[in-house]
Amino acid sequence: MSENQTTKKHLPTGEEPPKGYETLAVEQTEGDGSRVDFVMYSHLARSERAEIEALRTKALTAVQRYIGLSNEPLTIEREVNIIEAVDDSNKMFALAFQDKKLVGYSLVVVGWPEACKWLIQHMIIDPEQRNQGIGTTIVKSIERYAQESEVSADSIFAVPIQESGKEFWQNNGYTVEAARFLITEADVDHEIIVYHKAL
Repeated sequence: MSENQTTKKHLPTGEEPPKGYETLAVEQTEGDGSRVDFVMYSHLARSERAEIEALRTKALTAVQRYIGLSNEPLTIEREVNIIEAVDDSNKMFALAFQDKKLVGYSLVVVGWPEACKWLIQHMIIDPEQRNQGIGTTIVKSIERYAQESEVSADSIFAVPIQESGKEFWQNNGYTVEAARFLITEADVDHEIIVYHKAL
């Protein structure tokens, strides 16, 4: 292989050992125990599901209040299937760890709304760990992975759930996309404003 050729990273298969799924280097202080792992939704290990559920439970109260959901749990399965037109094999989690503890994650939809596009459907950060750069680390890791993956992307879309999320996405170089989407969850219609960044 010539020096100009780059090796494309494969999407995670689920065959990797736990806590080591196609790990990308993160831009943080060396030795701080931080990393972002990627795993396809269909290959989440039981331990990862449990960690995600625990983090979601911790963060869910504020999100429910903002988007008007009842106290009925918004399960991983319901979240993953909000965009029904995309097969589960194209849905991936970016899991952020600090010292082996899950502190944030994002659900990424590969190849939506069209080929060569990725969607960061939502992101959840541990409420006790907010404003510490975890969200930015996740986003930058997703962007790198989207460019280096065998299913590469030329742009990424993002959907902020909370009002404060809009400023976050703008600070990370995303702009408001003209298209808006309407989704119904818990019998409540939500107009979704989509943010976009070309890679």
